[in-house]
Amino acid sequence: MPTNFYDSDDFKNIDFKPLNPLYYPTEYQRYIKEETDLIKQHINGKTALEAGVGIGRLIPDLAPIAKEFVGIDNADLMLQNSKERAEGFSNVRLVKGDLENLSHLFPSKYFDVSLCVWNTLGNVKDEVVVLSELAKVTKERILVSVHLKGALEQRKNWYKTVGLSMDGVDEKNEIFYNTKSGLRSKAYSLEEIEAISKNAGLVVADHKILAGVVLWVEIESLPK
Repeated sequence: MPTNFYDSDDFKNIDFKPLNPLYYPTEYQRYIKEETDLIKQHINGKTALEAGVGIGRLIPDLAPIAKEFVGIDNADLMLQNSKERAEGFSNVRLVKGDLENLSHLFPSKYFDVSLCVWNTLGNVKDEVVVLSELAKVTKERILVSVHLKGALEQRKNWYKTVGLSMDGVDEKNEIFYNTKSGLRSKAYSLEEIEAISKNAGLVVADHKILAGVVLWVEIESLPK
């Protein structure tokens, strides 16, 4: 079985640069700021889940304004770093688990808002399953950001700048690969995200292009 990329020595040895905006090219730094501002608008005073919490980059920004902030990840290395950032916040809880199994880990509609950002959705095996699971545990909206199709050259520069080894690329479909770990990272058009959402019984309620490189979508259940 391939190594979990986010627990691998390859990832550890690049000092978390792919998850630290300090190392990003200018447009990606701008995207992070725009995204953080959007997220804050949605979770103020609410119970929030971050699916794929990573190193906990958002915890210092979101924990002070959220009622409760729960982060889930399946990589021990990521959770270890998230715990360091969560120190001092009594309303933060971190859970190890798979995004395909959320409804078995949390009560139905427990969270007001869920986050699946910085292309976490583009790294999973089945986007429909993950969105369906998020919908089961979320009352209001699922906030998603993914690599935007059409920004291939900027994305190549981002991988190069942060020292992330992706040794294969399908340029037509804008999918990058790390064959050693099995990591696959996809980009999406709005139409593709709308189709995936529809297959999960959901609908895109709003969307934005952030810094010209990332697609931001707000997803909710279809009206009954």
